[in-house]
Amino acid sequence: MAERVKRRTKTRKRRPAEHQERRERQRGLQRQVDALLPDLVRQAFEKALQEEVTALLGREKGERRDGSDLTQVEACCNRCQTRSRARFYRDGFYPRSLLTFEVGVQLKVPRLSCVCGGMVDFSSAYLEPYGRLWFDLEERTRELAGLCVSLRDAVEVLSWRNGQPLAISTLNQRVLQAADLANAFHQGPIERVPAVLMLDGIWLKVLLPTDEEYTDRRGRRRKRTKLRKYPVLVAYGVDPQSGERWILDWERGEDEDQASWQRLLDRLWERGLHAERGLRLIVHDGGAGLAKALEMVDFGPNVADQRCIFHKLQNVRRDVQGTPEMTRDERRERRQAVLRDARGVYHGKDEAEIHGRFAAFRETWAAVEPKAVATLERDFPQTLAYLAVHERARQAGQTWRVECLRTTSPLERIQRHFRQKARQVVIAHSVTGAEASIELVLFHRGLASATPDERPWVQRLEEALLAA
Repeated sequence: MAERVKRRTKTRKRRPAEHQERRERQRGLQRQVDALLPDLVRQAFEKALQEEVTALLGREKGERRDGSDLTQVEACCNRCQTRSRARFYRDGFYPRSLLTFEVGVQLKVPRLSCVCGGMVDFSSAYLEPYGRLWFDLEERTRELAGLCVSLRDAVEVLSWRNGQPLAISTLNQRVLQAADLANAFHQGPIERVPAVLMLDGIWLKVLLPTDEEYTDRRGRRRKRTKLRKYPVLVAYGVDPQSGERWILDWERGEDEDQASWQRLLDRLWERGLHAERGLRLIVHDGGAGLAKALEMVDFGPNVADQRCIFHKLQNVRRDVQGTPEMTRDERRERRQAVLRDARGVYHGKDEAEIHGRFAAFRETWAAVEPKAVATLERDFPQTLAYLAVHERARQAGQTWRVECLRTTSPLERIQRHFRQKARQVVIAHSVTGAEASIELVLFHRGLASATPDERPWVQRLEEALLAA
């Protein structure tokens, strides 16, 4: 009879740590990491600074100077004005504070002197003159502003790790640097000319100084400011094949008047946006000022003018009047019925069918809602300009999306980002602040370039600021 195998005793699994216990252990480990970080950061910085001085002098610490060395370096004695590194030597250190996103440290920065007794001035590649903030704090500041975090809340976020809150004015200076990109955005030829140009505007608020002065609570003389609403007129490029959208240019207008729109359109034409380079269609909401400006700027004979169908239908809905004896619910049902039939007009496959549907709509509603019918009839041919453009593209073997041709609705998601930023800022305290907000939105939402870029938007923003 076979020997019976002894059954292994069942081992009990270790009881999982409770959430509170695990969190306490995590916090303890984090405190150990936090205690090590300042020394690690300080050592890394001081090592880099020492290596920089070694490269400048061409010799290691303790190595004697070579009097025959005639090398000139990017450093200058403030007494004898020499640049000869053979006359320079290490002369101890001086203390300097540096605040990073993680920690604040005290550094020993190498000092150089000249044999004449003067001090040697040289610019470090790591430390900005008189700067006490590391670049990561500046990048995070602009990132938080682009994410629509207020400056007051950004102070709290940026001090979570280093424990040293910054002044709101300090953060505001970094955010306002984004306004430097506005001029560059308005200049240079347009490299990628879209087939479709969409025009729209969004209103912002800004405080503008006046000639009047007043005395504040501290007895200081201040310029009195006045709230002003102004439109940001934006030109979007649209690729009707892929659906890609990007911003070509924008203009801070006085109003949505002809002069403001014409400044933007003239600049677009001068930068190369016209029919000869591929522009085929302009889509807009039919504002009076914009319509007059389009008459003054000639983008080419083959560029069609498309009135936004969405805005047209919204106007039709607005002009549904009903009758005095109707209740509120009955008026709402009437508006919905008229809008449903008006929307159905554009469901036709070609111009003939659309005109037939419009005739049926007019026959149904002309007697009871004449104003709504007149609104749809007004400039009706301009709402059908996309049909000819779409047909020419089809004959050329191209497949264009109809939704990119007949309304400015694809821009609503983009405009939502500007409105989100406007709600966070509430009121820009200067034109510079307003321009900085616009640029931050453009980079955050990937609208600042016509070519897709997979790099983080903050990195692209910082590179643009360095190049500006």
